[in-house]
Amino acid sequence: MRVAICDDNSEQLNIIQAAVENYSERYPELSMQTDLYDSPLLFIEEWNKNGNYDVLLLDICMPGMLGTDIAREIRQRKENPEIIFLTTSADFAIEAFTLKAAHYIVKPFSQEQFDEAMDRAIEKHKNKIVKNITLKLRSGEARLVDLNEIMYVESFSHSQNIHLKTGEQIETRQTLSELLSLFKEHAKEQFISPYKGYIVNQKSIRSIEPDKITLKCGVQIPMVKRNFKQIKDQYFAFIFDEGEH
Repeated sequence: MRVAICDDNSEQLNIIQAAVENYSERYPELSMQTDLYDSPLLFIEEWNKNGNYDVLLLDICMPGMLGTDIAREIRQRKENPEIIFLTTSADFAIEAFTLKAAHYIVKPFSQEQFDEAMDRAIEKHKNKIVKNITLKLRSGEARLVDLNEIMYVESFSHSQNIHLKTGEQIETRQTLSELLSLFKEHAKEQFISPYKGYIVNQKSIRSIEPDKITLKCGVQIPMVKRNFKQIKDQYFAFIFDEGEH
């Protein structure tokens, strides 16, 4: 796992590096490689060449370019590393989370605070990795599918139709409960069953109303009104954890 630290203060750069090393000792399986940058412009230059860091640890108030400006430029390119801001002020917190920051740490910080932020960033990073599952098709064949490509599942009689982002539909004889268990095994809270006969990928949701869920593709999934608050709270908790806000 590649980690970049960008802070114009050399003392802070060393403090953050030490925190990363302490964290890495707890999780040697992550094989962390850390690069240090004392200038945001140098970091952007390196990112333009390679752009393959998994986690960015960014100061905010730096000469030449704010850490939030670095994050904004990266997000505008549709690139999605995990970002943790470390700064002396809480004033940028709202802006930071609009940039899908994994965490926001106010200096000075403890190792415990840093570890909590890294735990969150690592978990989010793992959730973005392709999650292939094997589906048993109605034809008897098996097919490998990325969970993130599934928008929703609709039950018909003795089979289930799995709707993909591409518009393709896959028909399987696996039961709805079997599919939901399989999805949750690989993607925790990403999939929900808001109504009998349906499974929905929460990443595909556009809006939630008391009687229906509207997906980004325009499809509407019915919902029982008494479940509205539970489903809504579950969805907001999910998108916050995922950094989709």
